[in-house]
Amino acid sequence: MTGLTGVAPGTAVRARPRKAERARDGVGLITAYLCLLIAVPSRLVFKPLGAGGTPAALVALFGLVAWIGAWMVPSRGVPHARHQPVRWGLAMFSIAVLASYLAGVTQFLPAGELRSADRGLIALAAWSGIVLMVADGIDSRERLELVLRRFVIAAAILAAIGILQFLTGFDITKLLKIPGLSENQPLALINQRSSFRRVAGTASHPIEFGVVLAMALPVALHCAFTAVQGRLWRWVAVALIGAAIPMSLSRSAILGLLAAALVLLPTWSPRRLAGAALLLPVFAVAMKGVAPGLLGTIKSLFTGLQSDPSFQGRTEDYAVVGKFISQAPVFGRGFGTFNPGDYVLLDNQYLGTLIETGMVGLITLLLLFLIGIFTARGARRRSNDPDFRDLGQSLAASVMVAMVSFVTFDAFAFPMATGTTFLVIGLAGAAWRVAVEAEDD
Repeated sequence: MTGLTGVAPGTAVRARPRKAERARDGVGLITAYLCLLIAVPSRLVFKPLGAGGTPAALVALFGLVAWIGAWMVPSRGVPHARHQPVRWGLAMFSIAVLASYLAGVTQFLPAGELRSADRGLIALAAWSGIVLMVADGIDSRERLELVLRRFVIAAAILAAIGILQFLTGFDITKLLKIPGLSENQPLALINQRSSFRRVAGTASHPIEFGVVLAMALPVALHCAFTAVQGRLWRWVAVALIGAAIPMSLSRSAILGLLAAALVLLPTWSPRRLAGAALLLPVFAVAMKGVAPGLLGTIKSLFTGLQSDPSFQGRTEDYAVVGKFISQAPVFGRGFGTFNPGDYVLLDNQYLGTLIETGMVGLITLLLLFLIGIFTARGARRRSNDPDFRDLGQSLAASVMVAMVSFVTFDAFAFPMATGTTFLVIGLAGAAWRVAVEAEDD
């Protein structure tokens, strides 16, 4: 005989996973994404999916499927109301990309460009997965801080690999062979600029390496400043990340750092500003001892722009993009269809977005960044806790790094940089959710 539940007396009933258990599962999935994003070289991909088929992207795609399933079941804890501004930004950008895809496939496209457009939709799905998985999957401040610490650890490991490459010329990533993955494109992860090795860690290019670390540095500083235990190791992570960024010899990374400073410094206390002012000369002396002339070379990247062939080549290419924009100014020629090998290398993601997705795509991309920044700032304003306010401002700085760096390199062609960009936007959404729910309690 059965009871009202339809289960015979004495039979063990398997309880539904509690919200906290589901959140732990989400943090585990985000951690797996971080590990694969940093530990697996970006050039190693699942070949049928092309450049976007990195192991981290596959985890993000699984996260999107899991999020859709959770969204369809209200009891799974995905907030349907006002808790996620970044969801609106992501939706607008996704609609713009889909509109550009339809605009492209309804006219003649070469077979190669059509395949690129299809891969672009897969990439969009992966980016959406990581944003939604992070923004809606983290339901408490403790789990948010845990993910931030793991993000910093991953960035510190990436930095350590880059420092090893810079000091020794040994590329440890060449030893990593993973069954089922193929090398997408043979890149020289260690190359020269002036007399210095220009390193990439596990990223696909030194620019990507520097930009990813620049996005991680504000979060690393937050974790170090607010640490109660293990503060020494948090500062070691800051030192590794800070030392590795100049080794990329990347203008994009340095511009990103300046943007982060503009966001962070006005909110720092006089004591923290004084400490930073004292540490900067020490850092400069240490870098001079480790790599004499490196900081001077970085300075010359900006003072010698007019004589830099790479900068001149970029500006010359900009003169020819007008005809591509005029062909489809509203929705673009199709996301992912502007192949630099067939046309020109722009090194400017905003120009590339304007060509591929038109004014609609460019505006929604900028709105997505701005929503990420103001969402993180909104989380800061909603809290009276100094540490949480610092967290919100740090995430705003990380999103600002991405927004500024998109001006100087074609970010969507680099899976680690793009994956990190959408990760920090998702983290801004998670901070907003935590702040709003704490306010409602």
